[in-house]
Amino acid sequence: MVSRRSKDSPSRYYIADGLVNKTINNSIPLVGNPDRLNTVSVYVLRSFVPLNILSKDHLKTIARSCEMDLAIKGQRIADADILHDSQLFLVSGSVDVELDDGQPLRICGGTENSHLSLGDSFPTAVSVTAVEDSQLFLLNRNKLDAMLCWDQVAKTLALEFSADRHFDEDANWMNTLLRSNLFHKIPPYNVKAIFDRFEAQLVEAGEVIVREGEQGDICYLIKEGCASVSCTHNAETTVVAELSPGRCFGEDALLNRTTRNATVTMKTNGVIMALNKRDFLALMTEPEVASLNIEQAVKTIADGACWLDVRSQQEYEIDHRADAFHLPMHLMSLKSRMMDVNTRYVAYCSTGRRASTVAYLLNQQGFNVQALAGH
Repeated sequence: MVSRRSKDSPSRYYIADGLVNKTINNSIPLVGNPDRLNTVSVYVLRSFVPLNILSKDHLKTIARSCEMDLAIKGQRIADADILHDSQLFLVSGSVDVELDDGQPLRICGGTENSHLSLGDSFPTAVSVTAVEDSQLFLLNRNKLDAMLCWDQVAKTLALEFSADRHFDEDANWMNTLLRSNLFHKIPPYNVKAIFDRFEAQLVEAGEVIVREGEQGDICYLIKEGCASVSCTHNAETTVVAELSPGRCFGEDALLNRTTRNATVTMKTNGVIMALNKRDFLALMTEPEVASLNIEQAVKTIADGACWLDVRSQQEYEIDHRADAFHLPMHLMSLKSRMMDVNTRYVAYCSTGRRASTVAYLLNQQGFNVQALAGH
C-alpha cells in the first residue's frame, strides 16, 4: 500500500486470511517497500471508477499485484503528493479528506462518493485521515492510465473488426493479440500498426517452426491449425503442450536475446502469423504528440475551440468541463462521427495520456485535436 502511517504509531495492523491481526511496537511505512497484504479481488476492483471499464484480463493483472491495507483510526493515510501521483480507493470504513481551504469532508466506503479515487473526487485535497479502521488500496496513476489507454483502444479496434466484413477471417487472432500482455508494452498510439507488421505464412503438418536451443528473433501466432510443443532432456523428447488457433509462442525472442526453450511442430496444415523483432522494437517508439498547458488550453477554448472529454461515462458524470463533448475512448470510432472536422478540440483526461492518445488517433483521421497535458 503506497500511503503513509505515522512513525509514532505504537502498533501495526495487517490483513491476513480475512482477519485483522495486530503486532505491538512495530510501525509500518506504507510508502516504499510495503509488507505483503491480502490481494484485492477483481470483484472489488470492478466497483470503482474508472476500473469498472477495464477488461477482465486487465483487472486480473491489477489484482495479482494490488494489495489491500488497513488504516487504523486517526492514521494519516496520504498527503497531496500521494493523491496527485496515485489513485487511492476507499473500500470500507470512513476517512476525513482535508481540502486546501482547511475544510474536512467525511467519506464512507461503499457510498456514491467513494466510487472514484479520493484524489480525483477532491482535486484540492491535501490529506486523508482515517476516522475509523478502514480498508484502502492504492494504484500508480500513470500506470493505471496507461492500462486504461490500451484497454480502450483495444475495445475501439474490436468494434471496428466486428463491423468490417473485411476482417471476418482475421478477427479471432487479432482480438487474441489485443489481450496479450506482451503487446501491452507497445504504446497505444501504435496498437493498430501491430497488425500491419505481422506476416502470414502457410505451414504444413510436421513442419518445425521453432527449434529448442536455437537463437530466435521472431514471435508467432497460430491463425489456423494446431501445433505441439516438445522439450528434450537426456536425449528423451517429451510433448509438453499443444497449441490451438489464437495461441502465441516465441514471445521471449522479442524482448530478450535468448535461445528457444522448446520445439514447436505443426500437427496439421495451417497458417501462422509472424512478427520480427525489429518490427516489434519499432512499434515500441512513442510518437511525439503536441500538447497544451492549462493556460494555453483555456485561451484556445476562448478562441472558439471545444473541450473533448475522453474519460469514462461515470468519470464524466461526476465532473466535467462546461460544454465539453464527451468521447469515451472505447466509443471513439462511433462518436467521432458526431464531431466537426472544422472545429478545433482540446482533449483532456486525468493524466493526459488518454487525451494524448485520442488526439493522435483523431488527427490521423483529419480532425484538429490537441491534448491538455497532465489533466
